[in-house]
Amino acid sequence: MSTLLHYETYGLKPSADWIVMIHGAGGSTRTWYRQKEELEKNFNLIMVDLPGHGQSKESGKGHSEYTFELMSDKVWSVVDHLKLQKVHLMGVSLGSIIALQMEQLKPARVLSITMAGAIVELKRKLRIIANCSLALAKVIGFRAFYQLAAWIALPRNNHKKSRKIFIRESKALSMDEFKKWTTMYDQCLDKTLKKLYNSAYNSPILLVMGDQDHLFLESAKKFVLSRANTSIEIFQKCGHLVSLEKSKMYNQVCDKFLQGVEQMKDIMDSIETVKKK
Repeated sequence: MSTLLHYETYGLKPSADWIVMIHGAGGSTRTWYRQKEELEKNFNLIMVDLPGHGQSKESGKGHSEYTFELMSDKVWSVVDHLKLQKVHLMGVSLGSIIALQMEQLKPARVLSITMAGAIVELKRKLRIIANCSLALAKVIGFRAFYQLAAWIALPRNNHKKSRKIFIRESKALSMDEFKKWTTMYDQCLDKTLKKLYNSAYNSPILLVMGDQDHLFLESAKKFVLSRANTSIEIFQKCGHLVSLEKSKMYNQVCDKFLQGVEQMKDIMDSIETVKKK
């Protein structure tokens, strides 16, 4: 029997739309606490713990392996449990991939997608690392692999705080969960990204990147250029985890984007109402 993911809700305004917030590898609902105070002013929030993370320790049991489709289904199960029809999606790092996958599964239910430190494509070197991640983790140890990943993604001195948070949060994963997640990177990551990169999206999309994100910034720029209804904000002197490093600026940019989506939705609803008369 599948166990529902742990989730936390904030805001709870009857007339406000909902944002589903999806953390990255090794994270938890705590990843989003810097966004809570600002975003709950105008929106209701759902923060989820992915399988094996935070307080979702039991939700991965019964699954011998993970896929991005499974992760997306599990997050949608929380939305369904709360009886919500349409939601905004927000993901950071690996969570951005899950947000895109969720839109592909149920596009009519997605109002918008916001991706912090978006991962949309792997460079050649990263593809090699991803495809060898399981073998590498077995050699150096799964915990050491996550620490190595943190240093690769966040190498500069001004990334130190984000790097420490990533390493600290990942220590909560059990060894079995480390293995399942690392196996997913090894077997599914590159294939999933290629499929998602070449897919069409109906929802407005915002990518928020740091100019020091040496792994994913260039791919994010290409992603935006290749499709309509998609925009990008690039923060200066900032690395991969923009929602942690530049939280105040990130919150302002996201709120402006989401408010714009809301206004456009209201306009379209008004047009539909006039047509029906």
